[in-house]
Amino acid sequence: MTPAPVVPILFGGLIAWSLYRRVRRNIGRQKLQPRRITISIIFLGVVSLLVLSASLQHPPLLFGFGGGLLLGVPLGLMGLRLTRFETTDQGHFYTPNTHIGIALSVLLVGRLLYRFWVLRDVATAPSHPPPLQSPLTFFIFGLIMGYYVAYRIGLFVHTRDKK
Repeated sequence: MTPAPVVPILFGGLIAWSLYRRVRRNIGRQKLQPRRITISIIFLGVVSLLVLSASLQHPPLLFGFGGGLLLGVPLGLMGLRLTRFETTDQGHFYTPNTHIGIALSVLLVGRLLYRFWVLRDVATAPSHPPPLQSPLTFFIFGLIMGYYVAYRIGLFVHTRDKK
């Protein structure tokens, strides 16, 4: 095997493993940890601001990301409403809605796989936007960011109610 196909295979494997860990972590009962939730809110907010600032030069990307954020926030609030909270002797726990988390993960993975497939040879895909300039990809990323920021803020508020 030549070195050229090894890099994409390793990179693809790393992405698949990371996505598997992320999906697995979002399934089932989880302990409410205010510090972890706060770090997550800050991290997602910073990433969102960086993507937003990078898309200011390209209005279609800005509208795609902004539209995703606008739809992601109500989706996050709906996910929060479908979350089950419980308090036991071990502490406070929550069980997120599995369907929304998996649907968003599949949507993102599907879009990324599609973009990698279409852009595997840029010369044969002249009608598609160049890498990192697809409004639809920015929309899906904005949808996920809006969902998780709103959801995490709701979890944070819920942890404050439990003290």
